[in-house]
Amino acid sequence: MRQHFIIIAVMGLIFTIVQLPAYSQSPSEAISETLDEEVQVLKDKVAEKVEELKEQNKKAVSGIVQEVKEGIITILNAENTKIEVEIDETLTAFYDIVGTKVKASSSEDIAKGNYIFVTGPEIGETVTTNEVYKDTQYIVMSGKITEVNEDDFTVKIVTIDKSNYDLDIEKSTKLNLLDIKTFETDSIGFSKLKEGDSVHTVVKGDPENPDAARFTAIKLLIIPNEYFLQ
Repeated sequence: MRQHFIIIAVMGLIFTIVQLPAYSQSPSEAISETLDEEVQVLKDKVAEKVEELKEQNKKAVSGIVQEVKEGIITILNAENTKIEVEIDETLTAFYDIVGTKVKASSSEDIAKGNYIFVTGPEIGETVTTNEVYKDTQYIVMSGKITEVNEDDFTVKIVTIDKSNYDLDIEKSTKLNLLDIKTFETDSIGFSKLKEGDSVHTVVKGDPENPDAARFTAIKLLIIPNEYFLQ
């Protein structure tokens, strides 16, 4: 489990990869390809990076910054374990991940609440880091739409683990609907969202509020309920 988390963190994508709701039939290969096509290249890069780290006997850890002091960054990982990251101002390289691009940065850009991942040799619960990457934490959720509010452009969803979330749909949110005949996706407007349809969504995580139940949706892929009635 820890290794899986680390692999996803290497590329700054903390996805909760889930299947379609248990109350539905398995998705077709076409649907799976639709969901994966935007991240497949990044997954390949993740695999390459992991192999590189193995060869160099490095470790990769990630988490939310808890404290920054001279020479030490303390992070909290997915298992709620605090890890101390030792940095060397002359040797440690800092980067910002912006979309799919990596830009040089500095230690001054690291602050409490940031999501980071680091690489370097690990001794106990301390990592002497060679590289520090600051990234945005993304979350993927799947479930069903339970309510569509046309007044404030929000939808409520329930995920397969019975968690309930409110999603704000902004002008920048990408909405796509699966055509159940061609298995291609079409861009749609808010009015096409319906209660009962299955949804896969990408949202930006809030490191300072890990228990948040409301997010701004970045992308939604809608699978009409009719697909499961065929």
